[in-house]
Amino acid sequence: MRNEIYNREWRWIEQLSAAFHVFSANISSVIKVMAIIFLPISLLQVIIGDRMMSAYTVFQQIIPVGNTTAHVDASLLMDTTYQILINYGLLYMVSLFLEPVGVIAIAKVVKQYIDGKEVSMGQALSEAFSLMPTIIVTGIIYGVLVFLGSIVIVPGVYFSIAWGFYLFCIGLSGKKGWAALKYSKELVKGKWWRTFAYLWLLSIVAMLWNSVFQLIYVFVPAGTASDILYQFLCYFSLAFVATGETLLFINREAITFGVHPAVDAPVAEMPEENRPVESVEGTVEGEPVEQNEEKKDE
Repeated sequence: MRNEIYNREWRWIEQLSAAFHVFSANISSVIKVMAIIFLPISLLQVIIGDRMMSAYTVFQQIIPVGNTTAHVDASLLMDTTYQILINYGLLYMVSLFLEPVGVIAIAKVVKQYIDGKEVSMGQALSEAFSLMPTIIVTGIIYGVLVFLGSIVIVPGVYFSIAWGFYLFCIGLSGKKGWAALKYSKELVKGKWWRTFAYLWLLSIVAMLWNSVFQLIYVFVPAGTASDILYQFLCYFSLAFVATGETLLFINREAITFGVHPAVDAPVAEMPEENRPVESVEGTVEGEPVEQNEEKKDE
């Protein structure tokens, strides 16, 4: 796998198959990342979501549908609207600034595995957390530009795909700010539709898994606990998507810019499928085959 991903462009079926293989091979590290990063985020999201829904319920009570003569408390209306916007902004910030830490940690685990290095979850987490300032700055640039582009819809969709690798540019290639967005766009250049189709395919797999996870509401009473559990399980799907995107990023970067591992890992430490195939020359009566054949020619 290691030689293939760095030396030729993969077809979508190869990328998807590799995503399932790498994800299952590193499932223990993925679960640890989920427990350390995504479980607290799940708790935070459910709390913020409940607060937003409570404010929205009050908002609906303030403005009865179809009753134009009802008196509206302007002060309460402003306060409720403010609460809705604040909580929505908090949810957006969680997805833009906190989730990327987990995504980058998973990306680093995948990169370690592909490069034949010993997978170190602790190293992946510490490096991901150290990138928080870069994630925040670049996330603000990305979020603002995509939001502005979304006003016209089409540019927003285009840039969300063209800049979709910016987290991996930060986590795996050391890019920052606008440079990360430009680097991502170069990787997608000329392959926008192919990238869109593959990311869409990953999202379909994630949505199917999330549909299965919704069955927990059949066995667990609806409430905060079940909401947190469901949100946490959805991050299992996100981890798979992150694995698939990491593989695509590594392959695109190698083909586009010729990027390869800086230091080769010892062959003995590589996963078996990543080890290079050794060429073995036979011998005839103590002489290399090639030399023996030369003597026959003479």
